[in-house]
Amino acid sequence: MRQQIDCAVLVLEVHATWMPQTLEVAQAGLSRIRLHPLDWEAGQDLEVAEGQLIQLPVHAIAQASVSLRRFDVCLLPVSTDSLGWTRQALAAIPRGPFLPIVGIFRDLKSAAMQDLLELGLADFVRLPLCPDEFRARLLATVARVPRPGTLRESDHPGQTAWLQAIGILPQAATVSAPNLCMPVPEKLNRRRNLGGRPVRGALHSRSKQTNQSADAASVLTMREPFQDAKAKLIEGFEREYIEQALERSQGNIARAARTSNKHRRAFWALMRKHEIDAEQYRPEDLTE
Repeated sequence: MRQQIDCAVLVLEVHATWMPQTLEVAQAGLSRIRLHPLDWEAGQDLEVAEGQLIQLPVHAIAQASVSLRRFDVCLLPVSTDSLGWTRQALAAIPRGPFLPIVGIFRDLKSAAMQDLLELGLADFVRLPLCPDEFRARLLATVARVPRPGTLRESDHPGQTAWLQAIGILPQAATVSAPNLCMPVPEKLNRRRNLGGRPVRGALHSRSKQTNQSADAASVLTMREPFQDAKAKLIEGFEREYIEQALERSQGNIARAARTSNKHRRAFWALMRKHEIDAEQYRPEDLTE
């Protein structure tokens, strides 16, 4: 268990009437959690549009990626006044948030909350704030994101083999196909072999590519150059992971990205990289 959790807090002038009091209420439950206020608006000559309530560029969070990595989690207060800026700031992060961000929401409707979660927030709390719930959510959020060098071994045999191959877990003498690729769900197998129904071209192509990846992995040995072996393993793992995520979400890309804890832009980029079509995973009554 970590002795202390360092929590960055983005301080914005537009929240000055309620955020300090909120943190005072939360302080009762913040044992082992140290707050670090980040007042980026103060004392800086920043280029922002005239008349903006928030005197901070929308790229501020993305540009602070290096300095923010020293924290375990970031608190991002959001109200109706800062909702538009927050959406743009999260969308400006190229591959989604680089550390878990927990929102503190004031007077937001459910549609806005859902939108911010899809843009990359790890979790949120609403006002009025309960100190015990706030602390529990922060601890749970940090626990879901292992620090570099402390990645735990996965229970999934396919993911374990992949982690061994790239050097995170101890390496076995050889890597064989049964431990390398995630099993294809039975439901997807039935869909591929529906008697009397035409198989879509995209699904047939994707199935063929998946089989080729498995065949290539089956002959992989430690005599192969490290970078080549690593690239093959990563490609096979990515493809199978994305396929299974889409299968579980019935082709809903936003839901699949959220359950994978990936920003939907990054998830969509992986789909395009491996030429995966989400329509193949949607129920028949939605695709016809």
